[in-house]
Amino acid sequence: MTEKLAQKRIIYVHGLGSKPPLAVSHDLWRHALTENIRVVNPLLAAELDHLPEVFESAYWADVIPHHIPDTADYCRKLRVQVERVIAERRDIRDAFHVGLGEKLGGFFQDRGLDLVKLIAGALAVKDDVMTGFLRETELYAEDQYISDQMRAPLEQALRRAWNEGRDVAVLTHSMGSFIAYDVLWRFSHRQTDGFAAYRNRRVQMFVTLGSPLGDSSVRDLLFARHHARHGMRQFLTNIDFWHNYACLGDVVAHQKNFAEIFFAPMRELGLFPRRKRFRSIDYADLHNPFEVVSHRGNRNRNRRNPHKSFGYLVQPRLGTWIEDFLLGRLR
Repeated sequence: MTEKLAQKRIIYVHGLGSKPPLAVSHDLWRHALTENIRVVNPLLAAELDHLPEVFESAYWADVIPHHIPDTADYCRKLRVQVERVIAERRDIRDAFHVGLGEKLGGFFQDRGLDLVKLIAGALAVKDDVMTGFLRETELYAEDQYISDQMRAPLEQALRRAWNEGRDVAVLTHSMGSFIAYDVLWRFSHRQTDGFAAYRNRRVQMFVTLGSPLGDSSVRDLLFARHHARHGMRQFLTNIDFWHNYACLGDVVAHQKNFAEIFFAPMRELGLFPRRKRFRSIDYADLHNPFEVVSHRGNRNRNRRNPHKSFGYLVQPRLGTWIEDFLLGRLR
């Protein structure tokens, strides 16, 4: 198994730029995803423990002007919260996931949570989340040099993986999802140096977590906006699977229209491979138990931030799909 796994590459593109330093960020997302997989396949997770080269971070936070990484004290507290999310995923296994047809109120009541209070607590962090999101999307839209630097880590990671003949999964969170969309769009359609040579290369799995791509104002930032009336030129042509995940109360991923905006027209244009079942899935109203990290100026540890990436990285469906990718079972 080890030899086959070594041919896989999971590239992660983070969201808002206020982040732990690269080494800490990389360790935490890799840990959360691996522990998710360990719930369903301990042997595979044990293999991954010894194959760090499978995971790569397309880290762009440090290109933001005046970016200050999270402090060591904050990172220690963040790790505690990440471990709590992992523990809940481990303890309740697939019951972590809101099943099809299951009533949301009943799902959260079974966990001792009041749905109304849960949403109210989530919305309490709305201003902080949206302020950071809007500030960095403005930079992306108005400063071409900065946006080029944001895209560069993923562009370079993809070229390396493809040059090495690896199968690739691209996991993206929040703002990272539209950065990745622009990167994959350029590899799909650009004829310039650095892109044309990769026109026939594919990403086996594209995953968007807490993505704002359902919002028309965000889509107006993309390169594809110039081709909105030109059929396939407005879409990605180099992905085999695209799965989107949106958690209940996530103010960034509030639109539930991926099937209408992306999946249906891409299927109609034949942009997914011939066997279309499960190629595009929109998982909505998911459970994200991540609690706001307590720090100076924020003493309320009971508020939840359902936009936080770590609550997405332990989603059961994500774990099983990444397991299939790593074991070559995507069909």
